[in-house]
Amino acid sequence: MIKLLVVDDEQGICEIIEKTFSYIGFRVFSASTAKKALQVFRKEKPKIIFLDLMMPDRDGIDILKELRTIDPSVIVIIVTAKKDDKARQEVLELGAEEFITKPFSRNYLRDVVVQKMHKVLDQGGHMQTPKLLIADDEAEFRATLKEFIAPRFNCDIEEAQSAEEALEKVKRLQPDVVLLDVKMPGLSGLDVIATMRQACVISKIIVVSAWQSAEVVNKAISLGACDYISKPVSMAVLGDKLKGILLSIGKLVVKT
Repeated sequence: MIKLLVVDDEQGICEIIEKTFSYIGFRVFSASTAKKALQVFRKEKPKIIFLDLMMPDRDGIDILKELRTIDPSVIVIIVTAKKDDKARQEVLELGAEEFITKPFSRNYLRDVVVQKMHKVLDQGGHMQTPKLLIADDEAEFRATLKEFIAPRFNCDIEEAQSAEEALEKVKRLQPDVVLLDVKMPGLSGLDVIATMRQACVISKIIVVSAWQSAEVVNKAISLGACDYISKPVSMAVLGDKLKGILLSIGKLVVKT
């Protein structure tokens, strides 16, 4: 799980960024002072930092210098209300990856992180290709998902037409992500989730099902699914969630 640190004295900003990235699988820490930020940074060693330039106890540029001294590889993204071209040029020369002014778009923040993390993770060409399993008893729906995913993400895609086949392939292939239907012949998707978690399988599970009852959704999440998408599926939503999950496990390669 990739760690991210938000350094900002505005609680609302910290909460927005935390919700945006914890939702897609990041472990997010926050700090409202430079002192706490450096303590968290040394202890948790996050790969990404969102840093405000106007902190109550220390200038943000000084914080950036110290962060880069401790770990030159850390990705620092400046998020500030300070609209100053001179400051922008200075922080970029000091190694900040991006200079974003408030107010900002959450989608833009996420896209910046996707871009920067992709560059870091793919250094040297050693990024592992993620494995994805589509488990659904409808062959046409499996084909639709595969046709959407394959041109957009670099991943190995396997299929299963039953819960039993899904469990066999999970055990043998250890996929990174499972797209799982609930209602299938024999065992249900909920049985699959429970069995996987009992076996301590760490695959990320996105339930994709026509069942929309709150009880089924809550049961799937409580058993260990990380998300639930109702049929008919919005492919834009699916792509967005899949991108976030692959990014959070360090295996995102988006085809261009």
